[in-house]
Amino acid sequence: MVLLIKVDVIIAVHNAESTVKETVRSAMHQIIPGHLLEKRFSCDGVASNVDESELCMKDVQFDVLICCYNDASTDNSLDILHRIENEGSCNTASVAIKSTPEEIATKLIVGTSPDGTLSRGAGYARNQAAKLRATYEQNNSCEQQSSHHFLCILDSDDIMHPSRIAEQTFATLSLGYGSDGQHLCQTTLMGCQFDRIPHDSTWHYQNWANSLTDDRLYMERFRECTLIQPTWFLARQLFDSLGGYVEAPEVYKESRGTKRKADGGLDIPSKSYQLIHPTELLSSKESTEVSSLRLAEDLRFFYAHLAAGGSLHLLRTSRPLVSYRHRSGMSQSSSTPRKLLLKLRAKAWEDAVFYGKSNNTDTNNTSTIWQKGFAIWGAGRDGKDFLKALSSDVASCVVCFVDVDKKKINHIKYYDNPDLKKRLPILHFSVLRKDTNKTDAMVDSEVFGRIDKRKENALSHLKNNADVELEEKAQEKDTIQYQGNLPLSEAEMTLLPVVVCVAMYRSNGALERNVASIGRIEGDNLWHIC
Repeated sequence: MVLLIKVDVIIAVHNAESTVKETVRSAMHQIIPGHLLEKRFSCDGVASNVDESELCMKDVQFDVLICCYNDASTDNSLDILHRIENEGSCNTASVAIKSTPEEIATKLIVGTSPDGTLSRGAGYARNQAAKLRATYEQNNSCEQQSSHHFLCILDSDDIMHPSRIAEQTFATLSLGYGSDGQHLCQTTLMGCQFDRIPHDSTWHYQNWANSLTDDRLYMERFRECTLIQPTWFLARQLFDSLGGYVEAPEVYKESRGTKRKADGGLDIPSKSYQLIHPTELLSSKESTEVSSLRLAEDLRFFYAHLAAGGSLHLLRTSRPLVSYRHRSGMSQSSSTPRKLLLKLRAKAWEDAVFYGKSNNTDTNNTSTIWQKGFAIWGAGRDGKDFLKALSSDVASCVVCFVDVDKKKINHIKYYDNPDLKKRLPILHFSVLRKDTNKTDAMVDSEVFGRIDKRKENALSHLKNNADVELEEKAQEKDTIQYQGNLPLSEAEMTLLPVVVCVAMYRSNGALERNVASIGRIEGDNLWHIC
């Protein structure tokens, strides 16, 4: 028995002439590695038409299309794509034929925006790329019924390992079936481990993202997108159910050579994107520029998926399946406004945690412990920005800031927010501790806040120095002065939920030790935002 599986590799292309050839060729050169050929799908339950638990990867017939959409490039990207497309048409008779049991036949199809239009952003381009198969099959009368249809996301400057499609397909099929008889691939967003080009650039971020357990993918989801988009592998049905990516409004050239935004705003899927903030589109002065089309479409899709009750999974393999290119200051994420990203993260946190909404169609606000009041850990920029990003009703429930910095606690003392018309005290974090011996609190205001991004084997000297500094600071604990009344009783303070707005994984682990000392449960009455 043969199982037909369709896979569309989705590549949005805009002015990528220096990288797109290597990217596309990596997607076209796919194999089923030997260690997977005899592996059976570890599925529980029986599919509607075939018993997939009895199938091996060698029984899979892949139908792979590399779907590239050129989003108004002004360089030679489109010409490069057409040259590769023509080469492929000479070498590949059908996308459903394998030359050997290990090779996966692929075909490149190219779409492009109409002449005279301007870029509408990566979200629009990916949505258009996802439509190319339907047009191709209709024009060539080659539509076949498949058992599964998956989308494999890739950026136009990244590289796929030859076994990526096979590895992620096998892992997805092995998820099995839920109690409702539905295959779990229909509700799972899968990522994979990656390395960087150049080698070891942003190694700190790479190490963090590659080491997350599935539990940590969920726990740290409000810090950022815990599965990076160029590694996503998901069911086509899942993509369609979320309405695809958010799109920028159309822009075009006038006869005078100027740019103007077309009527209307963001193209927002009506049902699944309630996390979207349409007003967050940049001002009309900026929004007509291609460089301003930074809509955080990956983060919006990520939160829409989770709000719909979706799950996350990071595939771990012997070697990374994607090489993720780093170009300082040129990535989509690095050029997206920081406050827009924070606004989206704050809104996702509000819905899921503060209001306790079970999914994106839940219109009821569940009573939660957070609605009785909560503290923000970190009275610096990130903590204050998080407060400003909250809706007014949620922000009004903030009781206080807590910190470790003596200057903020003893001298600044309060944070006044004119919008909330509220003065929030800045307290030492030890007021949240459940034990009564507050003087044991660690004070490390100078060491705390320094991130060391050198490799782990270079950290020992820094850690030793940090330990010395912490000992010295511990001797200064009596300098913390509590002035005025606490906003709540001592007993209530020890039960107060906490949002931590200080970056995790500092080189000396000070934050994690301090947070652990207050006795909260992460994912219940404590969440990390930074």
